[in-house]
Amino acid sequence: MFDISRISPVLRRNRSSLRLAALGALAGLAYGMAVPAPASAAPSDWRGGCQDKAAPQGYGEMIRYNNCVRQRDCQQLANATGTTVFAAGCFWVSPEAPVASDFRRPAR
Repeated sequence: MFDISRISPVLRRNRSSLRLAALGALAGLAYGMAVPAPASAAPSDWRGGCQDKAAPQGYGEMIRYNNCVRQRDCQQLANATGTTVFAAGCFWVSPEAPVASDFRRPAR
């Protein structure tokens, strides 16, 4: 009897495609393990982007400046009311933590 795998091109083609599939799977796993961790969320503090040292000079700068003014006003409104603000164009603006006072009451 003779071995059909020596004659049949189908089996030879399957062997090479299996090798190619294994190589692709190995490359995919290596790529999946090499990808860095996803980026963390941006900080929610708006004051970092509102450090104006001079008056805004362009249209884009004016938009950013107006946003900073609105954020400051919303923060002042939240601090004045002492609750999270959902009015006057301010959404989910929480009051800042109260500053600890140096004043101490006299002991009785």
